[in-house]
Amino acid sequence: MKFKAVLSTLVFVLAATAAAHAAAPASPSPQPSRPPTPPPNGEIPYAVFSHTWKPQPGLFTVWRSEGGQVALELRADQLNTDFIEDAVPENGIGDGVFAGSTDFQTAQIMRFERSDDRVTIVFPSTRFLANPDTPIAKAVSEATAPTVAGVARIITENKEAGTVVIDASAFLGDVTNFSETLTDLNGGLFNPGGGYHLDPTKTYFGQTKAFPENVILAVDQTFATAKAEDPAFLASPDGRSVQLRVKYNLAELPHDDGYMPRLLDDRVGYFSNAHEDFSSDNMYNKTREYIIRWNVQASDPSKPISPAKHPVVYYLSNTIPMQYRKAIRDALLTWNSAFEKIGISGAVEVKDQPDDPSFDPDDIRYNVIRWLTELQGGFAEAEFLYNPYTGEMIKSSVVIDSDLMRGVKWEYPPLVSPTAQTALTARSQRARAMLGGRDFLENSALNFGYARVALSLMNPPYPIPEQFADDYLQSVVLHESGHDFGLRHNFIAAQAYTAKELQSKAFTSKYGVASSVMAYSPTNIWPKGTPHGDYFQTVLGPYDYYAIHWGYAPIAGAKTPDDEVATLNAWASDWSNPQHMYLSDEDIAWGNGAAIDPRNQQFVLTNDNIGWCQTQMSMAHDLLKTVDRRFPRSERPYDDLRTATGYIVGLYGRCGVDISRYIGGEYVSRSLRGDKNAALPLSPIPLATQKRAFSILEQDIFSPTAWNLSPQLLRELVTQYRYDDWLSNLSLRHDEAPENIALIYQLNVIYRFFNPITLQRLDDIDLKYQPGTTMDLSDLYTWMQYAVFGDMVPGRSIPLESRNLQRIYAALLSKIANQTLPAPPDAQALARHELVTLRQSMARVLAHGGLDLQTRAHLEQLDTDVSRSLDARYVIPAASVPL
Repeated sequence: MKFKAVLSTLVFVLAATAAAHAAAPASPSPQPSRPPTPPPNGEIPYAVFSHTWKPQPGLFTVWRSEGGQVALELRADQLNTDFIEDAVPENGIGDGVFAGSTDFQTAQIMRFERSDDRVTIVFPSTRFLANPDTPIAKAVSEATAPTVAGVARIITENKEAGTVVIDASAFLGDVTNFSETLTDLNGGLFNPGGGYHLDPTKTYFGQTKAFPENVILAVDQTFATAKAEDPAFLASPDGRSVQLRVKYNLAELPHDDGYMPRLLDDRVGYFSNAHEDFSSDNMYNKTREYIIRWNVQASDPSKPISPAKHPVVYYLSNTIPMQYRKAIRDALLTWNSAFEKIGISGAVEVKDQPDDPSFDPDDIRYNVIRWLTELQGGFAEAEFLYNPYTGEMIKSSVVIDSDLMRGVKWEYPPLVSPTAQTALTARSQRARAMLGGRDFLENSALNFGYARVALSLMNPPYPIPEQFADDYLQSVVLHESGHDFGLRHNFIAAQAYTAKELQSKAFTSKYGVASSVMAYSPTNIWPKGTPHGDYFQTVLGPYDYYAIHWGYAPIAGAKTPDDEVATLNAWASDWSNPQHMYLSDEDIAWGNGAAIDPRNQQFVLTNDNIGWCQTQMSMAHDLLKTVDRRFPRSERPYDDLRTATGYIVGLYGRCGVDISRYIGGEYVSRSLRGDKNAALPLSPIPLATQKRAFSILEQDIFSPTAWNLSPQLLRELVTQYRYDDWLSNLSLRHDEAPENIALIYQLNVIYRFFNPITLQRLDDIDLKYQPGTTMDLSDLYTWMQYAVFGDMVPGRSIPLESRNLQRIYAALLSKIANQTLPAPPDAQALARHELVTLRQSMARVLAHGGLDLQTRAHLEQLDTDVSRSLDARYVIPAASVPL
């Protein structure tokens, strides 16, 4: 930093001297003038600086030098003053980091604090609260350490105006901590030498913008590593170096507009702005969380309905194709119906971007729906900026990547196929399995693509009507704009309706396919000949009206957030109503065993999601019998058939994973004691329900007949090699390996069952419920033993799919029994017991004879492995099971 400072000063002085020399009359002396000695403090005169740098006036004046340096000019009243800062990536790597994502850094308070000839850029903590001007407030201030983003050198001062100009290069640093994000994507601790770090020699400022209420600093940051474990995670051809473009937004805090924060309630799903309040010792819980929302108020609260005092105005970017504008506009204006229910009309307005060259989506004064063309595979994302002190929303938008519609409108939309999935490393497979495959973009495309394939097979003629894609886009924008109003995901909302209701067009056109647009709803599609309602969620559901009422309805007489609590409690007490239930992301991350309620699902429907999935899997079986009759069409490559089949198989396998959540699960309630029809926080899933779920898994996931693809179809599922495949993406096989397709989904289910947390919960579940009312640990082992080894009978051949599953499951039992995988002692004992039982069964089958050579060889090898494991001198090799 010292070297850079000196170099910068020399550049300023030399540039000024060169300019003065060029303007002077020719000198008889050939000797150039010496540059003036810089001031002792390193600053240069403001007149020289302003002559050689170019200004961008705005909230701060942004100055740029010809050499690409950036500086900020601050007024005296802007020092030691709170501003808001957030950062988002403007590009991505296709996996884990997407353009426009707000997940990497939430809005935070930023201050410029001067000390002598430097200005420290500080992020003070806003988490801790205390009544101002009290001793406890002083204690909080002294005890709370701020974060320092950087120390900026003062380049120059304008004494007359009372301003200082600081070097902005602190924002070239890794403020958003992308180094850690990229390292985790590249294997983290499992990939020594794969850690990413910021390369300052390849990091520089991009475009800068200055507006009246905010300033934008774009930075091109290069992150490098010694090696890249999986370059497929990175957009760069060489995964060892990737350049991210990060956009920093420095904004003014809202002016006094009469906004009063509203306190969060866990029974209703809002994003929260969390604090710890030390103001009083009389609070049981000092956590104080404000919901994030707009300051939407009725202009005249005394009237039953009046215009919005502060409407949310969206602008449709002029980059949005004309054919999509109506769907987007309709989605945004749909929210007006919820605000009208609470007496506010015109809460949302939608305008076209004005024909004004000064209009810019980055201007904090405008909420803009933007259309991107960044080849990110198709996505939509809500972006918003809020006041970290109060939770008041300041700016929001939705970005839509053009691939979202390009993909779904193609005749044969692309998707990660089974071949690509089997090419994943063992570690990547495990990561996908532990996540449950719940990537929204892939699953959304999967559902849309599956629906198009299914409808084309069931209901000719082809192609699907244009409205199908428009309704899909409307549902996506309706969901993302819900985030803009502060709403979180509500996945249990998909459980509100019966199958019969979803098959009624009259019902779904009024209430939607789920009780909330904040669910991840699949395409509402049913077998041929069955009535069906709307395919997508294009209207608000009952929960959406309920949530907007809870978060935005005025409460008469309330002067402080605490004054509202009694009324808010009463409104939120209806959690047990199926149409008002709320469970979110923290209840869906079930891969680690923590989230346990199988009603809280993504991409399922009806109040019987086991039945929904069973129906979808049955449909998939039927579709696989006919898919090659329509795909590919004449003069089209067989890649089209492979893609269509991938959709069907993908939907089928994911439903199996959804059903698996009933094994070892419990029902969750967010109701509080005293709420209407309140249940206890946990209640058992009936044993009969779990048996039903497992029987479907046994038949449709673990059974070899579940994956019976016709020999002709297997000969048609080929990859067409192309020139670029010679260089990078060459598949090892032209065709698909059907046993690997089955194994992907079988492993997803098995990992779910034998996660240490799931095993522990099953082990102690009889302490919470009467034995026999819900499944326990011994049930899991007994059911799995029969499902995997049930076809091991004398004289019967064991098919390839079963042989693979048996090897992997036996290896898993071996690892648990020999304590090389974490598991409760009871789980270890049961694993050893099942290995003993398995060895006895194999001995009887082998002694009987009548086996084909492949089956006999398989059992002999498996018997050897199991015997060694039981002797405690040998564990079945890790290569046998990708753990």
